[in-house]
Amino acid sequence: MSDARRAKYVALFAAESRSLLAGGRHTVAVWRDAPDERSHAEELFRVLHTIKGMSASLDFEALTTLVHEAETTLEAVRASSRTPTVAWLRDLERALDEISVAAEDAITHEEAGATNPGQRRNTVVRVDTARLDALLEDLGALVTARQELERHAAADSLSPVARSAEAMSRRLDALQSRILHVRLAPLSEVLERIPPMVRDLARHLGREVTVDIAGGELEVDRAILAQLLEPLMHLVRNAVDHGLETPKDRKASGKRPAGRLTIRARQERESVIVELADDGRGIDREAIAAKARQQGILEADATLSDEGLLAVLARPGFTTAGSVSNVSGRGVGLDVVVARLHEVGAALSLTTVPGHGSVFQLRLPTRLGIVRALVTAIGEERYVVPLTHVTELVAWEPAAVRQDGGRSMMALRDELVPVLDLRRLLQYRGTEAPAQRPAVIVAAHGQHIALLADQVEGQIDAVVQPIDRALGIPRWITGATVLDTGRPAMMLDVAAVV
Repeated sequence: MSDARRAKYVALFAAESRSLLAGGRHTVAVWRDAPDERSHAEELFRVLHTIKGMSASLDFEALTTLVHEAETTLEAVRASSRTPTVAWLRDLERALDEISVAAEDAITHEEAGATNPGQRRNTVVRVDTARLDALLEDLGALVTARQELERHAAADSLSPVARSAEAMSRRLDALQSRILHVRLAPLSEVLERIPPMVRDLARHLGREVTVDIAGGELEVDRAILAQLLEPLMHLVRNAVDHGLETPKDRKASGKRPAGRLTIRARQERESVIVELADDGRGIDREAIAAKARQQGILEADATLSDEGLLAVLARPGFTTAGSVSNVSGRGVGLDVVVARLHEVGAALSLTTVPGHGSVFQLRLPTRLGIVRALVTAIGEERYVVPLTHVTELVAWEPAAVRQDGGRSMMALRDELVPVLDLRRLLQYRGTEAPAQRPAVIVAAHGQHIALLADQVEGQIDAVVQPIDRALGIPRWITGATVLDTGRPAMMLDVAAVV
């Protein structure tokens, strides 16, 4: 790694580790007030696991060991049902302080060794995303006002109001483009940190691994990028530890000694697809199924598709690792990936072939606040579905629907897809459903589902405004927008529905 690139990584580590540790201290403080709440242990594990991965990728060995020891201390309470004592929480807080001091020492030592007299230091400026969010909120209000003005102007296209509306529309389009551009950042800020981390893991585990990365020039919203690092680190760690075999085992199975980890990003309509693939042993589907049956997650005679496999692996605390190491075995894994991706409206899918490897696909929206969405109708009500999750539209045929375990299933090529009627989900009590209805096929967390609507009215750039979570509003309603007709529409959180 070049000195300039390493300096960039250290600067990013400095900013992110300080933010994570500040959050960790706050979590401990909250935990003291509610010692019976188990979620605080999970959150602290995520903080420590992320810092450990980042420090290991930079060869900060002393810091990595210190964080691992804190994880071990936390595991004693996390793995049991006992309530932590005040003294134990104070010790945990001191451990976070020690990690903070060790991190600052590592950063200071690195910066001192990298900077020569007269040399200009690389710096990273952290923009307050709250200010960018406020700009986007103002933009949304302007877009809504423009739509109303355009409706008035449509009555007389030659009037002064129409000319003003057209001029304002051009200016607003330019302003929208500039604001969204400010929020964008290249994927390389995250992807370029993976090779050194893989080299450290491979050395620790006795593996030989080559890394191939492409598509780092693609840009996404900074808020999405901030949430991407931790999921990718978990997926990479699992691929190297669980997916790729040792050189000896690879030779025995006819493979080249060095495993290959490939991360490729590409643009696909309104989404950015990030695929992480390894050419390892693949996931032992039957071993996962056996563990799931043992835990009562899977019925005795049930099998696991790729979608079902991901759903089981993403359950909080689910693990097949027999021991705890610096790399894995603590039950911190795909549940973290799913949770982080869900927060930014992203989706995860999995394909695995025994003996050939696994592919995890992350489908990311390119931007937040203004979302490319599909407008669906349920009677006189309108709902928008982010295109990030939409895979296709098909005609719904009642005769093709069958019942399986109390669920309506629809044949979609070689797959049986659950059917969910939006009328029932949204408790619609209005007019009768039309005879012919479209099914919107959506994907999230490795699963497909057919959302049955009354009608699909096209696509829009939806300016999404958050809504207060009032009593009675279901969890799959996450925001509201105004259509170009002036009609309000609610945003469906597809990940929550699936």
